[in-house]
Amino acid sequence: MALVEMVIDSVRQAMLFNEWVVVLKEKTAERYLPVYLDSSHADIIKKALCDQRCSEPAIAGPSRTEISQILSMAESVSLIIDRFQDGVFHAKLLVTWRGELYPFDCPLGKALALGVKAGARIFAEETVLASAGIGAQA
Repeated sequence: MALVEMVIDSVRQAMLFNEWVVVLKEKTAERYLPVYLDSSHADIIKKALCDQRCSEPAIAGPSRTEISQILSMAESVSLIIDRFQDGVFHAKLLVTWRGELYPFDCPLGKALALGVKAGARIFAEETVLASAGIGAQA
C-alpha cells in the first residue's frame, strides 16, 4: 500500500458537462488526479479553501455543525483515495481521536468537502494514480 500525498491544485467548472472538477496534484511531482463532483460539494471545498462559511446544507446525514464539532476534536484527519473502480473513486476518511484510529468509508465528494474543512492531508494509493492519474508532459 503505497500512498502518495496530494494537494488541491484547482477547483474548476467543466464547461462541456456543467460539472465541477477538483484537480488534485501530487505534492512532490507533476501527476494530477481530476475528480468530478456535484456543485454542492465543490461549493463547500471552494469556500473552505477561501475560509468562507457555507450557506446552504449540502451533506445528508449529521449536520455540518455536528460533523465539524467531531472533526475539531480529532487529533488528526486524513483522507485516502483507495480505489478507482468502474470509473468511480472510493475514499476513506481517517479520524484519530484519543489515540484510536476510526476509518470511515465515504463518497469522495463528501470526503474532500469534510477533509478540506478539517484541514486533512490528502493521499491517493499509487494504484489509483497509475490507473486514473494524468502525468504532465515535458
